[in-house]
This record gives sequence, C-alpha cells and structure tokens, in this order.
Amino acid sequence: MMYMRMLCIITLVFCLAASGCAALDSSSKNTTEELQRAKASIAQLNEQMAAVNKELTSLKSEVQKMKEAEAASVSEAGKKPQVKEVDISKRDEMKKSADEKQTVEGKETGIKNLKLKVLSGNGKLPTARQMSEKLIAMGYRVAEIGRATRADYTVNTIYFASDYKTEAQQLVARLGGKTIAKPLTWSSGFHIIVVAVP
Repeated sequence: MMYMRMLCIITLVFCLAASGCAALDSSSKNTTEELQRAKASIAQLNEQMAAVNKELTSLKSEVQKMKEAEAASVSEAGKKPQVKEVDISKRDEMKKSADEKQTVEGKETGIKNLKLKVLSGNGKLPTARQMSEKLIAMGYRVAEIGRATRADYTVNTIYFASDYKTEAQQLVARLGGKTIAKPLTWSSGFHIIVVAVP
C-alpha cells in the first residue's frame, strides 16, 4: 500500500512536472509570438512616424515659403527708396559726372520733384544716413548721400540752387533747430544739398 502511494505520488509529481514543462514550452511559444507581434507593431508605428515626420517637414517648408513670400510682399510695399552712398571726402571722388556738373535747368515744383543730396558735416556717414531717413519720412526724394569736403560744420546747412530759395527756407523751417540756408556757389545737378550735423 505504501508502495502504491509512493507510485501515485511519483506519477503525480511526474505528471505535474510534465504539464509544467508543457506549460512553460507553451508559455515560451506564446512569449515569442507576442514578441514578434510587438516587433511588427513597433515597425508599423515607426513607418507611420516616418510618414508623419515627412509630412511635417513638408508643411514646415510650405510655411517657410509662405512667410518669405509675405515678407517679400511687405518689404516691397514698405520698401524705402534706394539711396546711393558716395564718399566725397576724397579728391578723386569729388569729380562729378557731366550731368551733375550742369546747373539745374527749369524749376520743378513739389517736394517730391526736388533732387536732394545729403552730406555728413561731421565726417561720419551715419549722420548723413539719419538725415536722409528723416527727409524721406518728410516726403523728400534723396538721390545721394555722402561726406562733405570738411567735417567741422556746427549747424545743419542747406545749400540751394538758384530759384530754390523758397523750398530751402521751407526745409529750414521744417527741420528747425540750428538749421541755416545758403545759396550754392558751385554748379551742381542737385536742387538742394543738405549738410547734416548730429
């Protein structure tokens, strides 16, 4: 009887061990299949992510193009007129073209029709640039900026061609402060030359 019990216990242990191994084997197969399914899902998600990233990059590129187009249209609308910068402090550059040397023939009316040149009276080009921007904001047309032949001006000086004294005086009044007007004593292609000081 004892032998039978032992045999039953051994058989039971053997059956349990066998079923445990089978369960482990089955569990192992299930784990492998689950891992393969998870890898497939991850691969699919990676593909979807790559597609989304590609679309996002494309959208960013389109947005950038739209911003550039908008900036270009805004800059075209508010574009400041180009002002030619000339440094006339050097003797070689003081020689003017034949057109510029000729005196202005016939009086043009309106501040937009005046041909202005702005020179720095302190030898620093930014002074001329600032005055040029101020005059453009007032509605004048500045054709050229540069440095005056000397850098010891103490007040804004407006040189005017003959027949442009009234316009020069109006500009003196608009600029105010320490601004004076003088007639041009040399031939120039400009109606008014403004020598600016800070």
